[in-house]
Amino acid sequence: MKHPEGEFVISTSRVLPAHRWQVLRLFTQVEDYPGYLPEISECRVLSRSRTEAVTQWKVDMGKIPISWTEKDILDLRHSAIDMRRCVIRFQAIEGDLEKFEGQWTLQEHVLGGTEVFFEATLKIGVPILEQAMGGLVSAKVLSYFERLLSAFEEILTAQSYEERGSHHVRSVGGFGVIGHPYNYQHLIHYFKSFKKDIHLPSQEFLTKLFELTPSYVSHDIPEFRATSGKTTYGAFIACNIIPEMLIVDIERVVAKVVESCKVAEKLGLGIVALGGFTSIAGERYGEEFLKRIHIPVTTGNTLTAALAVEGVLKAARLCDLDLSKAKVAVIGGAGDIGSACARAMAEKAGEILITSRSVENLELMRKMLSVYPAKFSGFQDNNEAVRDADIVIAAASAAQSIVKIENFKSGAIICDIGYPKNIAYSDTDRRDILIFAGGICSLPQEFQAGFDIGLPSSKVLYGCFSEAIVLALEERYENYSWGKGHIRKEKMAEILAMARKHGFDLAPFFWGHRLVTDEEVKSLRVG
Repeated sequence: MKHPEGEFVISTSRVLPAHRWQVLRLFTQVEDYPGYLPEISECRVLSRSRTEAVTQWKVDMGKIPISWTEKDILDLRHSAIDMRRCVIRFQAIEGDLEKFEGQWTLQEHVLGGTEVFFEATLKIGVPILEQAMGGLVSAKVLSYFERLLSAFEEILTAQSYEERGSHHVRSVGGFGVIGHPYNYQHLIHYFKSFKKDIHLPSQEFLTKLFELTPSYVSHDIPEFRATSGKTTYGAFIACNIIPEMLIVDIERVVAKVVESCKVAEKLGLGIVALGGFTSIAGERYGEEFLKRIHIPVTTGNTLTAALAVEGVLKAARLCDLDLSKAKVAVIGGAGDIGSACARAMAEKAGEILITSRSVENLELMRKMLSVYPAKFSGFQDNNEAVRDADIVIAAASAAQSIVKIENFKSGAIICDIGYPKNIAYSDTDRRDILIFAGGICSLPQEFQAGFDIGLPSSKVLYGCFSEAIVLALEERYENYSWGKGHIRKEKMAEILAMARKHGFDLAPFFWGHRLVTDEEVKSLRVG
């Protein structure tokens, strides 16, 4: 806003994740500012008392070098009236700008943290330049202070997670789950859930607009109560990607996942689960990804794999299948979940058939499974691998179906873990096989995500999401399932035990949205 006198007023605000006194301490330690922003080349304290300071600054504000000396006054009068609020006033006493003064107001936010308001008035003092460049200079100055607030937010967020549990910092807790539509049609379904007769633009326009939309909280879970009596809370966070983006720009996808984790950090959540295709950030980027965030994350793959194996073993018992003679095909068997399932089944099965597009990965799996009693066979063709398999575990996530249902042998047990569950939701009239959605957990209470996430009931949930809830109930805020190839039998047993302690267990068999009873499974009677 321009004043008649040639003055410009700028303002901004942000909620910082810390107590007011922590924010105040950060603000007053101005000698540390050059470490926060590279554009601050100099910041010196010339004098300081309990409530006043004189400081000298040199800052490159968007390629405009500005120098000034300012006097800061900590106004405690407001604090005496309202202990939730304090003000830092500043005024340039010399420098490049004729006038540069304003204030920071710090006050407790109703939802937690500290809301910081910044307002300043500036005047260049050179009339011709003021008319031509005043707006640009004020915009550069405002941008600088917004970046400074962003730097403060990052510092305080890091402190919250590094020192969690300390009464001196904002407490963190609860869980976040990050999800996304599994294809373009699911995205359309998502939009129509808000307005059935909505007129949608072209696919190109809509997907780009969706991609550019920042991650956001799709649904709050104010309380989640377990059968153990423990409670937690959380949020479903929408990550605006669809799987097709992985082919176009995987770096953009990872950036969107980071953005979603930052939403969870702003909420002060204790752990976040990377659902669906977002888990690629953990499997491919590992430690590099962790450097970009502060909140503990889990792919949820350990519980997902454990539930998948539990489901397969239950189906085999109901069908009287002799596992020691059975052939078990694992589609996507070189992946994180697939390899964990392969190792678990290689202890019991007669033969393990692994599929992968990579010959190198098949060789790695051959070596990994050589210590188990099961015979090993490797395939690059999914349909060839399943033709003679008694059990198929489909662990490869793909936007389209990865195997033809007619290629399964009669009596086969098929556990579809992938996301989306293309096999479990395919149309077929075959009733001589069992297909069920694997890696699904039954819950002690309903879970709402705010939109259809592709499950037949609100009392069941993907294992990856369930793992985050269980860890939050246990207050295990750690990178539980992370990286690739780290899922061990002992860890699968541990997460299952923790889950059952709180009322989570293997979900019933679902084929699409249809419940498959144990009696129906028994009727297969695999020979």
